[in-house]
Amino acid sequence: MTAFDALKQNSLSFQLLPISIRELFFLTETPCDIFGKSDGLYKLILRKHSFINGQVLKDLIAKSHSTIFVHQDTRKNLIDLQQNNLRNVTRSLSIGDPVEKGRKQIGLLTLNMNYLYNDPTNDDTLNLQYQSVKNLCAFLYERPEIHEKLYKEFIKQKHHFVFAQPLLASLFLIGVLKQSHVYSFKEVESLFLTSYFKDIGMSVIPLEKYDQITLSDEDSELLRSHPTISIQILQGRIKLSPAHMAVIENHHLFSLLTNDLHVPDTSRLDEKSVKMISGFETMIVSITDVIAAMITPRPYRNATSLFDSLDLVKALISDDYPTEFRLIVTYFKSVFFRNS
Repeated sequence: MTAFDALKQNSLSFQLLPISIRELFFLTETPCDIFGKSDGLYKLILRKHSFINGQVLKDLIAKSHSTIFVHQDTRKNLIDLQQNNLRNVTRSLSIGDPVEKGRKQIGLLTLNMNYLYNDPTNDDTLNLQYQSVKNLCAFLYERPEIHEKLYKEFIKQKHHFVFAQPLLASLFLIGVLKQSHVYSFKEVESLFLTSYFKDIGMSVIPLEKYDQITLSDEDSELLRSHPTISIQILQGRIKLSPAHMAVIENHHLFSLLTNDLHVPDTSRLDEKSVKMISGFETMIVSITDVIAAMITPRPYRNATSLFDSLDLVKALISDDYPTEFRLIVTYFKSVFFRNS
């Protein structure tokens, strides 16, 4: 390497930001220069306006470019482009092939969730996510027949579990709630939004720490307190009732983060809210979250199957919630295991 090349590499190390190659999903050309890293050196792998499709991305991944790099001054170009994609797909969600539109919508939502976690105080990003999730809820509510296909398509995208879990939990939740025939659409919508945004407090821990096998005591305590942090982030910024905020606060009713099951505190709520928090709603939000957690891999364990996750659900709730457990099993049997 010449002195000039060494100087150029050193300069790039200060200018480039690492991002996931998933941020190129759903694009047909690159909005900026894309760099990779090979043998410790940064290399331009795609020039601005280069054509990209699924095969191009597969080839890059095969060359160990799962993490790519962009200039810090062009980072916003990529974010703006993907957020505009999300707006456009959200507006036209009911037009065209529902599985393809749904696949693109949930993928773009998950990318934008990454942007939101990086900057949770950004009102524009939060409002875009909120409105898009509301549209997705209506879309999914009317099309339960595509839930299984969307689940499989979403799993293929292999998003980081921090961003994938809220979507999966909410997908399962809406199916169970609709099959119960107890809730109106507006009630389902509110619980869907509650489920989707309940973990935003996890944004206080840098993403790379979630890829470690163990967290420090301080980070572990932050992780356990993320429901409260979620409320602090969301309070007054999205339209959720105090009762639904209480569901967020208590959604670790069956937590996988601690050895002891958490019992929700209902002492500060009125009678109507107590009935909601201590009953089916908090339980089902918590249980669908547990299922989503079990089927997404972690650095410290492999993903389980849906079938095995239901075995855990049986151990957690079948004694205290036998009717609700049967409802959950019936839903998964009819939607996800109907061909088994």
